[in-house]
Amino acid sequence: MIGVTTLFIVMGLASLLMLGVLGSLTRSGIPGVKACIQASFTTALGILLIAAQPVLPPVIGVIVANMLMGLGMVMYLVAVRQFFGQRLPVASAAALLSLELIGLVVLWYVWRDFTSRVVLVSVIYSILAAAVGITVLRNRPYHRPGYPYMFTVGVSMFVAMGYAVRAVVYLLRVDSVDSLAQSSPVQVAFLVVGIMALPGLTLAMILMIHDSMLSERETEVNTDYLTGVLSRKAWWLLAEKIVARAARNDQRLSLLMLDIDRFKQINDTYGHLMGDGVLQHFGATAVEVLPDEDIVGRIGGEEFAVLFPDTRIDAALFASERLLHVVRGRPCNYGNWSIGYTFSAGLVEWDGEESAQAMAQRADQALYAAKDGGRDCIVASR
Repeated sequence: MIGVTTLFIVMGLASLLMLGVLGSLTRSGIPGVKACIQASFTTALGILLIAAQPVLPPVIGVIVANMLMGLGMVMYLVAVRQFFGQRLPVASAAALLSLELIGLVVLWYVWRDFTSRVVLVSVIYSILAAAVGITVLRNRPYHRPGYPYMFTVGVSMFVAMGYAVRAVVYLLRVDSVDSLAQSSPVQVAFLVVGIMALPGLTLAMILMIHDSMLSERETEVNTDYLTGVLSRKAWWLLAEKIVARAARNDQRLSLLMLDIDRFKQINDTYGHLMGDGVLQHFGATAVEVLPDEDIVGRIGGEEFAVLFPDTRIDAALFASERLLHVVRGRPCNYGNWSIGYTFSAGLVEWDGEESAQAMAQRADQALYAAKDGGRDCIVASR
């Protein structure tokens, strides 16, 4: 009895300790943090009520305690789905909790059977834990390090398998105990697994939250604050990687270097706020018009670069001319002003050996030719 009760108390306190870490993350604004806090608190309370079951009325020690455990598992699932921006499984969760409540009432007040009660709650908890793992596996961001997400999948599937095995063991009546007050090697083994697994779900969520926060900081660093496209440093680092990849895989790629035409005149005539508005307008237009795989960066005041991975110069020229056509016909509206603008650009295709810097120098030469040719055009250097 003392051993089992102690294990339950350790499980509950371990879940409560995680609340301290989760509480420090509430100001992050990451979806799912509050739901995870509720899940940890609800689970810990349920565990502690189960530990005090011998001195509590059955409605609290059995019904309420197990329902709190089930609600905690549901809240873990809610937290994960909120984290990934998924719709909440309200109907399914309500159905499982209703099934658990009805089963607990029947198996205590109508047909009191400890083994059947263990099988019921174990199956429900196994389903919910598996749903957590499947949600993470389907929605994890593949551009991020996989460890936090695969750790979550591993922990949740470990919990799901643990509860599933527990259900099978008690369904086959391998363990002969008829209450939680009785200690047996099988029951103690499952409780030891529970000590590691339940706080592990909270730890897994914390790891995913930290990775999401890190991703936001990296995005801020790599994004130009004004236009929303890649910053100069981020663009160059990515360009060098893409050139190296093209060399390994024998791929082609093209590069467009462009300047907003007469940008100094826009600043002098309308002011710097209007100039900033033009830059923002162009950044948004380029991201909208160009395919997602094309890489846009601001590498100077009014100078931008577009890298076309695995693209020959003819296809890149078609996309670039379409961008120029859209910019010509879409004036920038800022306050009471509406002005049209254009850009000049130079386009080159990678020769298969040169560095990103050497390719950019050739694109710059083509850009100067476009400016000398009257602006508002693209010069493709073949």
